[in-house]
Amino acid sequence: MEGNATGIGRVLVLAFCVAGIWSAYISQGVLQETLSTKQFGPDGKRFEHLSFLNLVQNVICFLWSLIMIKLWSRSTGGAPWWSYWSASITNTIGPAMGIEALKYSSYPAQA
Repeated sequence: MEGNATGIGRVLVLAFCVAGIWSAYISQGVLQETLSTKQFGPDGKRFEHLSFLNLVQNVICFLWSLIMIKLWSRSTGGAPWWSYWSASITNTIGPAMGIEALKYSSYPAQA
């Protein structure tokens, strides 16, 4: 019976983490769409530095991930933090390159 309670707890933690990831993606998408489409200031200019926004997002994600790895790896004996470097580099570079590539594609081609 005790193993079942542990299993339910793990499922709840997983559901909480998935909800957190999806809410972060949705809020980041809404923020990026708002910044890239609306006009700001008296000149009516758009925010054109989406690559910088992506960099800031990745730095925040890196710091948050480092904090979580440090907190959770003590108790679970997980992999060392430096073993995640390849995933973090591709996660940082990929979206930035995607944003740059979309500048040269028409909207119908993107959709």
